[in-house]
Amino acid sequence: MFISLRFVLERTVLVCICNRISDKDIRSAIHEGASGIGDVCADLGLGSCCGKCVPFAKNLVDETVSQLQISNNFHLARELKA
Repeated sequence: MFISLRFVLERTVLVCICNRISDKDIRSAIHEGASGIGDVCADLGLGSCCGKCVPFAKNLVDETVSQLQISNNFHLARELKA
């Protein structure tokens, strides 16, 4: 069975069941200025109940921050080259 990449990217994963916080909510918080798991927890209320979501959320935050930094560096290098 073939699953398209677009389908996978469009799916929403519920990261924090207690507070109904999705992976997209976390990524949005990063794009809006949150710089780490502490900011995301404070902004969204992530981990404020049972806390079982925090390890997975931290990995997601770290990955998203890294991707954003790579993207920003790429665009900056492109602008400097032009």
